[in-house]
Amino acid sequence: MAKCRKVPFLTFALSPHKKVKINLAGCNFDCKACFAIAKREVGRELSVEGLVDLLIKSCQRIYGGIVDDVQMTGGEPTVNTDYLLSLIRRLRELHVSKIGISTNGYLLDRNLVEELKLLGVNYIKLDLKAYSDEVHKWYTGRSNINVLRAVQLLSEYNLNFYVRTIYTPNMVESTEIEKIAKFLSQINKNIDYKIYQFAPEQANNDILKRRPTQEEILIAGNIAKGYLANAEAYHITTIYDPTYKYIEVRADELLEDFKKIDEISKSVVSGWDMPYLTMNQILTS
Repeated sequence: MAKCRKVPFLTFALSPHKKVKINLAGCNFDCKACFAIAKREVGRELSVEGLVDLLIKSCQRIYGGIVDDVQMTGGEPTVNTDYLLSLIRRLRELHVSKIGISTNGYLLDRNLVEELKLLGVNYIKLDLKAYSDEVHKWYTGRSNINVLRAVQLLSEYNLNFYVRTIYTPNMVESTEIEKIAKFLSQINKNIDYKIYQFAPEQANNDILKRRPTQEEILIAGNIAKGYLANAEAYHITTIYDPTYKYIEVRADELLEDFKKIDEISKSVVSGWDMPYLTMNQILTS
């Protein structure tokens, strides 16, 4: 496996809790409406040691010391398992107490889940795009068989995880969400399940154009609650909480791309403002 990965940006939560999200570029899915810049192989190419150096210097600049909560996201963090596991080990050496992963689940086989268990990964966010395989293949380009198996493995190994689905009109609506909730309940009725609202303004593909209504989101949530003890549905007004404050550290190579992203975000979220530093500013200070 490659010794380096490209990193487009890191997100630092300032309030109400300190937390860092490391965005690792590249993904094994080709989702038709993905808005993530990290879907592509873009950003600053960094070894594990280079990334850890950037993280430490960023934390010192922003927080005054290393943070206790770090999440790997993307893109897809599991596409280079050696890199991911090495990064987790280095974070443990830095005494980071809470480590999480946000993943599409496709590569979470038994060997990787065992490694994550041994390393004491504290939480995993698993995106289950759809239950019906034909829908999943159409949207992502991949079967969901591995993803469904990953849910079973995470439950079997008693890892702390939750499953997340994006309510997407004309693709993943209440009928599909009911299938997911029923599947999860057959594994464990206490699996945490979260339903989020699709945001077409941020998508890179105009095939899927409509934002679901608040009523549709709530109906889907109530259906899921009929199967699961811990199901929640989130409308966009509950996702973007203005009391949450962030700052990003962005790759200098992508500043023009981020200008476009910020403009789109401002059109979607009232009062959107994402302050940022560049990686060069951090590394040369």
